[in-house]
Amino acid sequence: MAHSLHHIPDRQITIDGKPYLYFGGTAYLGLQNYRPFKDLYVQNIAKYGMHYGASRKSNVALDIYAKTENHLANWVGSESGLTMSSGYLAAQLVVQTFIKKGHTIIAAPNTHPALCIHGVIETTSWKKLKQIVSKYIAQDSLLPVVLFDTIDFSGQQYPNFNSLKELPLEKVILIGDDSHGMGLVGQNGNGCYHMLKKLNPAKLMVCCSLGKALGIQAGAVFGDEEDIQTLKSTPFYGGASPASPAFMGTLLEAREIYTERLEKLKENYSYFKSLLKNPSFFMHMEGHPTFEFQDKKVAVLLKNEGFVFTNFNYPDDNGPLISRIVLSAYHSKRDIQLLTGSINAHTS
Repeated sequence: MAHSLHHIPDRQITIDGKPYLYFGGTAYLGLQNYRPFKDLYVQNIAKYGMHYGASRKSNVALDIYAKTENHLANWVGSESGLTMSSGYLAAQLVVQTFIKKGHTIIAAPNTHPALCIHGVIETTSWKKLKQIVSKYIAQDSLLPVVLFDTIDFSGQQYPNFNSLKELPLEKVILIGDDSHGMGLVGQNGNGCYHMLKKLNPAKLMVCCSLGKALGIQAGAVFGDEEDIQTLKSTPFYGGASPASPAFMGTLLEAREIYTERLEKLKENYSYFKSLLKNPSFFMHMEGHPTFEFQDKKVAVLLKNEGFVFTNFNYPDDNGPLISRIVLSAYHSKRDIQLLTGSINAHTS
């Protein structure tokens, strides 16, 4: 059941007049209502305005885009990068470009729908994916492209990427969606690009939303300089309005805020785990602040005791009910004590 709110969710929300502690969503660093972050954004609105609608190929350009993209690329460890107005558009730009080049595009299990457009071969098992990859390596002059989510909540990918390691990666182009890793995992939150680069694929590109951990309404793509320039030469890139320059300025100037909030999240994560009596109740990726379970009875009990978390049927409305508890930097120790107290009472 969807709950309609009149304000941005924070650590506490009100539904039908009743307060709940909120452990859902994707605001991992809790920035959407964090005063220092909001003040920085307002300052950048005053500097850059609300919106910049000109094409990135225009003969007049704001330098904040290049500055921010260079910073992001240096941070994640790629040669180059670009930004779009959303993570969805960033993913579409990459996949459509490779489709037009004639590559066979294969989506791994649990790949985000933003990548699975018409022309993409979707798979439901890694065994099937490996068979398709081998087939096209043998018969196609162009390298096959494998799409995947770096954080797919099944544990198949981050942090070890064992399923990817079973592929002949020297003959495969990897395109990863790092929306749930960027700003959160890696070295000071720099995501999964550098981890994937160590796997030595034939080519690597990573796209992501910047709107989850980093709180910026924009998307990004990272890769080698040649590949990024190819994307920039497309009509898709040239015809799309860019992200708000105020968001770009905020992202560039919020580095200390990001570091501070990530440390707070790590403290909350460690504290939550230390209080759990039955951690095996959850499906969990070590180092990621999300904890999934499929016990409908426990989900109802937690809701009745004042906790709201992410609830959805997967992979569609006919699938099982998945519950996901999400820790954020905005949670207090008391919030975590209350939640784990209820969890322990119903799962021990």
